[in-house]
Amino acid sequence: MKLRQKFDELAMLELFYAEPVIAIPADGYWCYEVTDASGIKLRFGMDAIQESVQINLKLSDVSILNFTFEMVEDIEIIDPEKGKFAFEVAAKNQEVKTRVQVELRPHIRIEGATLRSSY
Repeated sequence: MKLRQKFDELAMLELFYAEPVIAIPADGYWCYEVTDASGIKLRFGMDAIQESVQINLKLSDVSILNFTFEMVEDIEIIDPEKGKFAFEVAAKNQEVKTRVQVELRPHIRIEGATLRSSY
């Protein structure tokens, strides 16, 4: 799903199993929250105009992780049942690849790496 060209609100609803907690379509901003069975809360914000993504993880209302990524052009939905999706940062950069994968169900899980394309 291309962030700038066509933000698909229905696909995001199916992915997060929830309406956005913040939605400002005129500004190109949507934010979703999910809490898993362990009590971990993920807040995922997207700014389609700025092509940025924000991830915040909380445990017992204490922020334990904050990430902000820019130059995110699209979000790939891998498995809607598990709430699994991924995005690349600066996908056109041929020297390094940064890929982040998020899974919402049954437990929130985030994996990411920045790796060189060649040596």
